[in-house]
Amino acid sequence: MRLSISRRGRVVGVAAFALCLAGSALADPFVDVTAQSGVAMNGRNKGVAIADVDGDGFLDIFVSNKGGPSHLYLNNGNGTFRDVTEEAGLDETGYAMGSTFGDVNNDGKPDLYVAKGGRYEIESNRLYINTSTPGHPKFVDVTETSGTGIKTFTYGATMFDYDKDGRLDIYCSNYGVGQRNVLFRNVTVGNRPEDVRFVDVTDAAGVGSNTWAWSSVAFDYDNDGWDDIYVSNGQYPGTGKNVLYKNLGNGTFRNVTDEAGVPNDAWTLGTGVGDINNSGFLSMYVSNYVGGNKLYLNLGNGKFKDITKSAGVNHDGWGKGTGFADTDHDGFLDIYEGDCKFSNQFYHNNGNLTFTDIVEKYPSMKLETIRTKGVAFFDMDNDGDMDLAVMNWEVGPRIYRNDQNDGNWIKVKAEGTTYNDSSRAYRTTRDATGAKVRLYRDGKMIAYREVMASNGFCSCPPLEVHFGADARYRYDIEVDFPSGIKVVRKNVAAGAAYKIRETE
Repeated sequence: MRLSISRRGRVVGVAAFALCLAGSALADPFVDVTAQSGVAMNGRNKGVAIADVDGDGFLDIFVSNKGGPSHLYLNNGNGTFRDVTEEAGLDETGYAMGSTFGDVNNDGKPDLYVAKGGRYEIESNRLYINTSTPGHPKFVDVTETSGTGIKTFTYGATMFDYDKDGRLDIYCSNYGVGQRNVLFRNVTVGNRPEDVRFVDVTDAAGVGSNTWAWSSVAFDYDNDGWDDIYVSNGQYPGTGKNVLYKNLGNGTFRNVTDEAGVPNDAWTLGTGVGDINNSGFLSMYVSNYVGGNKLYLNLGNGKFKDITKSAGVNHDGWGKGTGFADTDHDGFLDIYEGDCKFSNQFYHNNGNLTFTDIVEKYPSMKLETIRTKGVAFFDMDNDGDMDLAVMNWEVGPRIYRNDQNDGNWIKVKAEGTTYNDSSRAYRTTRDATGAKVRLYRDGKMIAYREVMASNGFCSCPPLEVHFGADARYRYDIEVDFPSGIKVVRKNVAAGAAYKIRETE
């Protein structure tokens, strides 16, 4: 079935349409729409999490604030947002770091895990179950009954299904003397808020890194079907060593940092991942607060290569947060990098493993001398191009609208259906976290994405994927679900969003 987005954001069947462009993709025209968006709040913003919390077809924004109240902004569908924090029952989420959305009880609604610090003493992380209806956001606090309320100064939280049992687990990146990271296994039976349960399996899994972690990203670096964990570490005044944990598929992980070639012995705050050369493997951009940033190319054999200098992304500032997106629809992922010292960078992917910083084209996106934290690309107005949310210390968020508007795109929302099928050895969560999505043209794979609940520093992108795709051609979409089921949608047009269910 062909899907597209209506004016009201609903996914509907329509006749095929395509804009036939004779040349290359248009320049990517970003516009600062912060003031009119309604997200122009001050505060010590740390993280950003994106999801459609009320199921109305538009993506909403949760801003984690360290030093004041956090805020949930509901998308009105007309380019504006309204603050619904109190209405949604999230008015006790202040002094938060990196929070993440994910459907932990498989009821079709994104739940929220808030990673907390503490102004005067360390506060408990909070888990909120989503009970919203369209236009009426509502969350229920299940922290105490769920077993997830640790007090460890968690900077970043990552959701992923490490054991492929069809339930989202939570990995907490914890910061401070004597602190270790924690892996919570989801053992929920049922989908009511009171049914949600987690158990600490850190020791059994072997992922209790105690190296002053700031954030982590879960992704399948070696394409063996199991999501791995890369932990970003560091401390003042020294540095740290990042850790890559390979998922062995039996409930345990192994430290493969050195053999994979990604130790990055600096002070890392965040790591973003994306397939920068359309190879079918995810590379890593490492944001270092002390020491220059690093770009590690995934070689596809379990190893990475440092191509930072040759790629032209060897910026040495105070790196914080990275976002990947094909912003100009030329078929290659670009990088927006937040910086706490100088100017942010906006790296255009030249398609040959080199990048050009084009931030000078967009003075408002430089944010010079402003301490940028988390960043996330998302399609806030359902027009098919990737807009950008940037979190900043003291001066508040910035929202940038992408007015590409060329029809050269494809979006895919994967949906798992096997989460309750106990007869299967492996299952997929309802929001299909960990699913691999490949785009083909004329039988050749031209782009690859993985559905992930966190990426970069304290940032949670939407659980859908986006491709730049020339509207003159037809495409095949392949979704490889964690259960082992593979679904192929053939001969689709660009300029549309497609929902692909695991059992179709």
